[in-house]
Amino acid sequence: MAPTPPPSPTIFDQNKLIIDSNSKVETPQIAKEENCFLPPLNGVRGPTVELSNLQIAAKAKREYEDGCTALRNKKAADAENHLRKAVKQYPRYSAAWVLLGQTLQAQQKTDEAREACSQPVTSDSKYRPAYFCLADIAARSQHWDEVLKYSNRALELDPSSDAVGYAYNAAANLNLHNLPQAEKSALRAADLDKNNVDPRIHFLLAQIYEAKGDRAGEAAQLREYLKYASDPADVAMVKSYLAELEKLAGK
Repeated sequence: MAPTPPPSPTIFDQNKLIIDSNSKVETPQIAKEENCFLPPLNGVRGPTVELSNLQIAAKAKREYEDGCTALRNKKAADAENHLRKAVKQYPRYSAAWVLLGQTLQAQQKTDEAREACSQPVTSDSKYRPAYFCLADIAARSQHWDEVLKYSNRALELDPSSDAVGYAYNAAANLNLHNLPQAEKSALRAADLDKNNVDPRIHFLLAQIYEAKGDRAGEAAQLREYLKYASDPADVAMVKSYLAELEKLAGK
């Protein structure tokens, strides 16, 4: 008898949890912080103080803060309006450009989002959130070579701080069929995310182990994902898939 094949990856999209979950907008924290980025950039550590931020006009800062408030109230169009005013007042306002890009992406304005997130790179080539924003946009379009390029650049600037950079790098390498590097980056992301703030990293590792034919490793990572995941639909989907995987493993 021929060996039982693994569950078909088409049972669920391997990129669903890694990309689509990022669009489940959480309430930005409105505080005296550098930014109020949307997921997955809300956990990114930016520079303590950008040199350009010291020069930001008070009116531009107010527009930015009003944009954050509008996002908190789930008013994307109003947020876009305030953020456009902020960057018009101060064109080198990197955080405002990135948040504008995210706001545009949330409204499915992909080309405008890409243009907005590209702006800081021209004036501050070391502003990592801009590269993460561009990587996120590219991932949603499944342009994995671009995801790899932008995540590599962000990690070159700071290889020690953020799990999100390694997660994007792992997803890009997985989809470009470079499994050793995908596993290495995903494990580094998991190591940085010690509190399991983003359980999708375990889901990503499960996909990498599936591609390697390691069913035991895949199942173990799916169980880790289920320990920390909170979205009911995603949890139900992964539980169903894991049950099928375990059923096949028992044959």
